[in-house]
Amino acid sequence: MVNNWVYQKISVYIEIEKHSNIKYEINKETQKLEIDRILPYPYFYPYAYGFIPNTLAEDKDELDILIISNINLKNDNFYDVFIIGCLIMEDEKGLDEKMLGVLVEDYEKIKDIEDLDNEIKNNLEWFFSNYKNKSSGRWSKVNGFINKNKAIELYKKYLI
Repeated sequence: MVNNWVYQKISVYIEIEKHSNIKYEINKETQKLEIDRILPYPYFYPYAYGFIPNTLAEDKDELDILIISNINLKNDNFYDVFIIGCLIMEDEKGLDEKMLGVLVEDYEKIKDIEDLDNEIKNNLEWFFSNYKNKSSGRWSKVNGFINKNKAIELYKKYLI
């Protein structure tokens, strides 16, 4: 039996643009983007970052996602992506997974985490291991990556 989830696009909402050091979050009451904090130098989000609507992760927020793309995606917009894997990490609030997705046009060449260059994975690990270093009372730790099939199972677990 074919796992149809492997081929299913999902819609994700982008809060933070690639290479931005401004961490925006959507205000759940007003449904508007607000600045949460500004990351100090040298920390800039390596890819567009947001969340997957209709999910609830262990940190009581929507499941986070990064779109691995060279295209400059604008925040406050929805994009269709395929899940290709997940970065497993934790922070001061507990487990905080970061799903990884690609745009439809990139899916032919990047279908799973193993298709990503090591440089991309190293940059993701470095950023999420260090971006809270200069923030008092905050920390983060990366525990590695999981492949597409395991990431899709995680996504399905958090669907509401």
